[in-house]
Amino acid sequence: KNTRGINNMVIKKNENIVARKVHGSSFLIDISDNYSGDKCAIYEINETGMFIWNNIDGTRSTEELATLLKAAIIDYQILHDDVKEFIDTLIIRQFVEA
Repeated sequence: KNTRGINNMVIKKNENIVARKVHGSSFLIDISDNYSGDKCAIYEINETGMFIWNNIDGTRSTEELATLLKAAIIDYQILHDDVKEFIDTLIIRQFVEA
C-alpha cells in the first residue's frame, strides 16, 4: 500500500467504528459487523493508539496527530527515571540481568 503522501492527508473516523474500554483494555469495534454467531471485528489498541484515536477529528493530518502525541509525552528525564526504576525492580526480582 502506498502511504507516502499520508502525512498531509486529513484523517477522519469511520462512523461505524466505536472505541470501548473493557476491564482496562481499549478496543475499536466495528458496529456495522454482522454479529452472527456472536462474532464481531474488534481491534485492541494500547494507550498511544487510544490517544491518537481520541484526537482524530476530521481536520488533523497524520503529521498533526504525531505532533500532538509528541507534545503529550512525558518529559524525557521523568521518562528516563521511570524506566530506570522499572529496570532496577526487574533486576532485584531477577526477572532480567544486567
